[in-house]
Amino acid sequence: MTELRRELGFKTMVFLTINALIGTDIFFLSSVGANYAGPASLVSWVLVGFLSILISFIFAELVGMYPKAGGVYEFAKGTFKEFPSFLTGWITWLVANITISLYVGGAITHILPAETILNKIVISFAIILALNAISYRGINTSKIILLIFSLIAVILPISITILGLPHIQFSNFFPFFVLPIQNIFIFMFLVSEAFTGWESVTSLSEETKEPEKIVPKSLVAASTIIFVICVSFIFVFLGVMNWKVFVDPEASVSLFFDRIFGSSVIFNYLIFAASLGAAASWIVSTPRLVLGMARNNMFLKNCEKIHWKYKTPYIAIIFQTIVSLFVLIIGLSNYMSLVYLSMPLSIILYIIVLFIFIRLRFTENKKRPFVSPIGVPGAFLIALLFIVLFIFWLMVDPKSIHNFIICLFLIFLGTPIYIIIRLQDRKFVEFLFDHICQLYNILIHIWYGKREREKVIGGLKIKENYNILDYGCGAAVTNLLKLSEDLKEGNIVAVDVSKKQLEHCVAKVKKMSRRNIILVKEEKEMVKFKKNTFDGILSVGVVYYQKDPLRLFKEFRKILKKNRRISILEFGKTLIFSPPPYLKDKSTVRELLKAAGFRNIKIEKKIKLLTTYYFITAEK
Repeated sequence: MTELRRELGFKTMVFLTINALIGTDIFFLSSVGANYAGPASLVSWVLVGFLSILISFIFAELVGMYPKAGGVYEFAKGTFKEFPSFLTGWITWLVANITISLYVGGAITHILPAETILNKIVISFAIILALNAISYRGINTSKIILLIFSLIAVILPISITILGLPHIQFSNFFPFFVLPIQNIFIFMFLVSEAFTGWESVTSLSEETKEPEKIVPKSLVAASTIIFVICVSFIFVFLGVMNWKVFVDPEASVSLFFDRIFGSSVIFNYLIFAASLGAAASWIVSTPRLVLGMARNNMFLKNCEKIHWKYKTPYIAIIFQTIVSLFVLIIGLSNYMSLVYLSMPLSIILYIIVLFIFIRLRFTENKKRPFVSPIGVPGAFLIALLFIVLFIFWLMVDPKSIHNFIICLFLIFLGTPIYIIIRLQDRKFVEFLFDHICQLYNILIHIWYGKREREKVIGGLKIKENYNILDYGCGAAVTNLLKLSEDLKEGNIVAVDVSKKQLEHCVAKVKKMSRRNIILVKEEKEMVKFKKNTFDGILSVGVVYYQKDPLRLFKEFRKILKKNRRISILEFGKTLIFSPPPYLKDKSTVRELLKAAGFRNIKIEKKIKLLTTYYFITAEK
C-alpha cells in the first residue's frame, strides 16, 4: 500500500494547529458575546480558553497512541465496536464540512456583504476548488500555503491587541455584570467554536515526522498560545468600545477597526485571508479522515487510494471537494445558523472523545508517548461540564431545540450510509436481515411486486419436473409459493444467509402445506451443491451484496445443467447511492456473466421508484 509522505515538523504543526483552531471566530464572536453577557463575556472566553488547554491534553494523549490519518476515528476504533466507531468518524466528518462552509462563507460575506447569493456561490466555489487543487498536489505544497495563512492568523490579532491598548477606556467594563449571569454560561457554549479544531490536526499525524512525540506537543503548545491571544484580544475589544454598540457581528468588527485605525478596509481583507486559512486547514485534513475510514471499509473504498506522485489521498480529495461545494450552497446564507449547527455537533464529539479517553485508561495498556496530567478525574469533570452546558443551552436558548433536532437528524443520517457501505460484508448482511426481517418483508413489496415476480420466474422457462435453486429467498416467499405451484414433480431449494428470514419462511411454507420446498441456511460460504444439480437458478437482489460476484456466477454455472437458465433481478443506482462497479450499467453486468462462462445473455434495464432494475437471463 502506498503511504503518505512525512513532511511536517514541530514548528509547522504548531502553526497549522493555531490556524485550524483560531480561524476568525475571535472577531465575529467577540461582538456576539457582548450581546449575550456584556463585559462579563470576557469570563466566558477565559473559562473556555482554559478548558481548551485541558482538552488539548486529552487529544495529545490519544493521538500519541493512535497517530494515523483517521484522527478521532482511529481513537474510536481502538475503543468501540464497528458501528459506534463509524458514527464517531461520521460526526467528525459532519463537523469538518460545516466548518469549511462556515469559514469560506463567512469570509466571502464579510468582504462582499452586498453581493448577490449567486455571485457569492461562484466566488466561494472558485476558492474551494483552488484550495483543494493545492491539497491535491501534496502536503509539502499545502504546508507552504497553510504557513502563510497561519502567520496572518497569529500576527493579525496580536498586532490589533498591541495597537488597541492605548485606546482602552476602563469605564467600558463597568458595570461588569450588566446582563443576567446565566448568559455567561450560554455564551460559553457558543464561544467554544473559537477553541475547537484538534480533530482536524490529528488527521495530519500520518504526514508528520515522529508523530507520537510531535503532534501531542504541538496541540498543547498551540492551544496555550491561542488562549493568550484570544483573551488578550477580547480584553482590548471590550475595552475600546462600549458593549452596547455591538449589534451586528460584522458591522461591530468594522466599527472596532475604524475606532483604532481610522479605516477597516485593510483589516477586513486580512480577516478574509485568515478565514480562508482556517478553511484551508480543514480542507487539507478532512480527506485524511475519509482516507482512514475508507481503509477500514467505513467509507467509499476508492477513497483509500494514494496518488503515486503527490502521495495524497486524491480520490478522497476529489470526493470531499464535491461535498464541500454542496454544503456551501446550503449554508452560505447564514453564518450564525452554521455556528448553531457546528457547536452542538462539536460538543457531542468532544464528549465522545472524553469517554474514549476514560475507557482507554482502564482497558488499554498500550504505550502512551504523552500522558495527560489531568487523568481520568479531569476528563470526567470536563465531560460533566459539557453535559451541563449542553442541557443549560437547551433549557435557556429558544433556538436550541430546533438546532439540536437538526443535529440529531444529521447524526442518524449516518445509519443508512453505514448500512449501504457494509452491504458487501456477509456477516453484516446476516446480522442486518436478522434484525430488520419484519420491516424488510413489508418494504420489499414496494420494489418487488407481482409484475417483477412474474418476469423473473418467467425468465427460467420452467417445466413441471425441474429442480430450481432460489438463492437468497428472503422471508416474503412469494417466489417460493409461485414456483411450488408450477413445479408439480420438481423441487425448490431455497437458500438464505439470515436465520430469521428462514424461520419466517418455514412458518409460511408449513402453513401452506408445501412439500416440494427445501430451506437451507447458508453459513460463512456459499452452500456447495454437486455439478449439474439444477434446472434453473433464480435470485433477487443478492448479487449487490457480493464481494466476489464472479465467483458466485461461476458457482451458479457449475451447479446448473447444460442449456439451462439463470434468471436474476438486480438493483443498480438508487437516488444518489451508486451500486458496486459490476452493476454500474448493462455492459459491466454483461462482462461479468461472460467472464463466468454464460451465453445468450439478455439484460433489460428499467427505472422504477428512482431505482435502476436489471432483469438478467443467461444460459449455460
